[in-house]
Amino acid sequence: MIKFLIAVLAISVLVVSGDPGRPMAAKSERPSEWWHQRHLEKVAEAEKGDVDVILIGDSITQYGERDGWYGYYFGNRKVLNLGFGGDCTQQVLWRLQNGEIDGLNPKLVSVMIGTNNARRNTPEAIVRGIQDILKELRQRLPESKIVLFSIFPRAVGTEYDTVQAVNKRLPELADGRTVLHVDINDQFLNPDGLINEELYYKDLLHLSDKGYQLWWSQLEPYVSQALGEKPLVSNPPRAIRSELRGGPRHQEKVAECAEGGHELVFVGDSITHFWEREGDWGIEVWNKYYRHRKPLNLGFGGDRTEWVNWRLQNGEVDGLSPKVVVLMIGTNNSGVKNDRPEDTLAGIESNLRTIRYHLPESKILLLSIFPRGEMPDDPLRRRNEQVNLRLPALAERIPGVVHLNINEAFLDENGVLSRELMPDLLHPNTRGYQVWAEAMEPTLSELFGDEPVK
Repeated sequence: MIKFLIAVLAISVLVVSGDPGRPMAAKSERPSEWWHQRHLEKVAEAEKGDVDVILIGDSITQYGERDGWYGYYFGNRKVLNLGFGGDCTQQVLWRLQNGEIDGLNPKLVSVMIGTNNARRNTPEAIVRGIQDILKELRQRLPESKIVLFSIFPRAVGTEYDTVQAVNKRLPELADGRTVLHVDINDQFLNPDGLINEELYYKDLLHLSDKGYQLWWSQLEPYVSQALGEKPLVSNPPRAIRSELRGGPRHQEKVAECAEGGHELVFVGDSITHFWEREGDWGIEVWNKYYRHRKPLNLGFGGDRTEWVNWRLQNGEVDGLSPKVVVLMIGTNNSGVKNDRPEDTLAGIESNLRTIRYHLPESKILLLSIFPRGEMPDDPLRRRNEQVNLRLPALAERIPGVVHLNINEAFLDENGVLSRELMPDLLHPNTRGYQVWAEAMEPTLSELFGDEPVK
């Protein structure tokens, strides 16, 4: 609490004792205990180092973390989000001076700030506040390139007029080399000059899913260039995105992950999930084949590739370094969302790259999507087989990935799937899980480096 009060006092001194033309502190309850706690968390993140991209701003930047596009663009990159709800330029400046970027050397810094100042400050004062931020960044991060965005459009009114006046001055703050000014505001407007409400939340200030897609896609060329990477496509299929998949099971798995020590991780949908179920499911076989290998089951009923990306990017494998990760995913992309085979394949590739990014030392065992439907001509089985045909080549493109197809173990000589192994022609029962374990064991034990289970 004492540290919190000191922080409040320090900010108060910063904004009232300097140049009276600088923006004054907002007369609100901020900085709050929540604000202070987020500041401490961000200082701790900075202390870990190894950050390539920093995003600086207010709630518009902060809330980007909640959006599915954030995971697509930043989930597999070393990004530090320094957006704080309610922040004005003076709070940002204080945070930069008090630990949030200490010791860092990012390749790129994105700045979009000032809309909250528009409630109380003149355009001239806001421009000077942004100028102070840029000066601080140049002093503390001399090797970083800075992208300064114009303040995004907001609902028409006095604050809108103030923002417009500020934006006219922002090009003066860029030198075209170390500080680049980027104005994408026309893309947030309709042809009549009014805000495109599809890009905003109902308050016409914060961005919608489509609004974030627009922003991040416009930032992407600068990010990819700074990182020396091929730019991500701006309108990818849903299967390779990162879609929110929270809930109790996610929290349970994050807690399991935090216990550490897991050497074998399974990632997938309900077919993987039900290894854990008692009764005529997989737990008995699981315990025999995997319990001694310190496993973690990250199968989620109904999961698709885009949800797998989000889960892995949001705590389910943090701090782990398993020997082997087993991935089998895609049947819900084909069967629930009717994704094209090429999109499902792209989704599986995105999962592999997410695993490789977060678990760089782990070997990955990629399984073909299991057969479904009784007969070989089942439409969904045929769609999955179009994906499976391309998995060997995919595995060869990504280091540390081994592909294994055990599908014939579930089928008779005519390609018929027996209900004795999968009663609903999709999910294995205990006998089906036994078939899975036996067929996979030689390859798994070789990758794991132990004796095969008999």
